[in-house]
Amino acid sequence: MLRFKLLSEFLLACIAGMLCLLSGVQALTFDGIPYMDDRSSPEAVVESYYNAINRRDYPQAYSYFRFPPKDFEAWKDGFATTQFVQLRYGPTRPSPGMSQIYWGLPVAIKTHLSDGSSQVYVGCYVLHMVVPGMITEPPYAPIAIERANLELTDKPLSEVLPASCGE
Repeated sequence: MLRFKLLSEFLLACIAGMLCLLSGVQALTFDGIPYMDDRSSPEAVVESYYNAINRRDYPQAYSYFRFPPKDFEAWKDGFATTQFVQLRYGPTRPSPGMSQIYWGLPVAIKTHLSDGSSQVYVGCYVLHMVVPGMITEPPYAPIAIERANLELTDKPLSEVLPASCGE
């Protein structure tokens, strides 16, 4: 079953797929959804997280948390009726501290459920990274989701997106 979150994501996937074909490299897709695992920016981490959710690759999605929920099965069961998720995010800027960097990423998501209904949530993800060069031995810790605060809203996805997270 082919599912697309957003037309722009579909077009990006097509462009990426064409570039891969031209270079001789094939893009990975699962159930028609391009595989993504990018931890190079806060936006990319959250996009990769929801890409994994959309592919029902819950172990991968779980790996994006700095401190994952204690009960993996209960966390996974929270997505039992989720068919796919659309994501919008706003601007973010780093907030560096003593060898740590934090970002507050404003987000709005629309979850499409198996019964045909949908729900819209709005809020913020806080992401964390140790300043590059401060980690001197394994394991390396990439940008990760520190926490999320999302609230259900009755407004459509096109109308909700916080301007900032106020972090």
